Amino acid sequence: MARFLSRVCYWIVGLLFALSRPALSSPVLIDIYEYHKFPPMVVSQDKSIGLSFAFARYLSNVSNGRYQFNINLVSMGSLQSRLKQGQPAVVLFVNPIWFNDVEQEQYFWSEPVLTLKDEIVSVKDKPFSFSAAEDYVGKRIGGIKGYTYPILDSLVKDGKAQRIDAEGDLQNLKRLHKVGDLDAIIVNEGPLKFYSQLLGIQSELFISPKPSGVYQVRILVTKDQSDVFSFIQSLVENMDEDEAWLEIKNLYLP
Repeated sequence: MARFLSRVCYWIVGLLFALSRPALSSPVLIDIYEYHKFPPMVVSQDKSIGLSFAFARYLSNVSNGRYQFNINLVSMGSLQSRLKQGQPAVVLFVNPIWFNDVEQEQYFWSEPVLTLKDEIVSVKDKPFSFSAAEDYVGKRIGGIKGYTYPILDSLVKDGKAQRIDAEGDLQNLKRLHKVGDLDAIIVNEGPLKFYSQLLGIQSELFISPKPSGVYQVRILVTKDQSDVFSFIQSLVENMDEDEAWLEIKNLYLP
């Protein structure tokens, strides 16, 4: 009987110890709001292929179970509405200028993650070479709806140039190549490489020696997610030494 009672006591103590231990916590779900619905950021939505999907998985893996980052594809208008309403958000590969936060006071901003380039593309039969703002005068330039092109937009405002917007880079490239009513289009180097190969028109395009712009992009985090920002910021500071991140960059970027 004494042995039985001893075993029961050990079982009760063990049970109480197990119950007193904190359960393994599930990762905190963090939504990344992505409006770049084009390559290389999004190559296949159905298969979750693209730089943004890969980066979300990278963030989740590095957090060691603390966070699970998920891509939520939205329109730029929907994202801006969310931010205006003060709702939580993480946004990849953006610049403070695009969100009227040059002083970086409205949101948390990581250190630069990538340096991207917007090319000025025309057809070789009618090459357009850009060197200064006056080169846009009298020209019809294709852009993306909702995007900002400071030099061009200033001339358009003064009535000295025309800006013809499309929903995306693929539509602009098709119009430039087939319709021929644009002098040039402004397109990021990533989508340019992907779509020109897809359309088989690389050899027919002329890229201005001087681009429309070269800019750094960061990660935006709303102020109500300070812990998430601290994690991202500490990661970004040393990311270029991480082989896993370098493999992702080499896979998706020119």
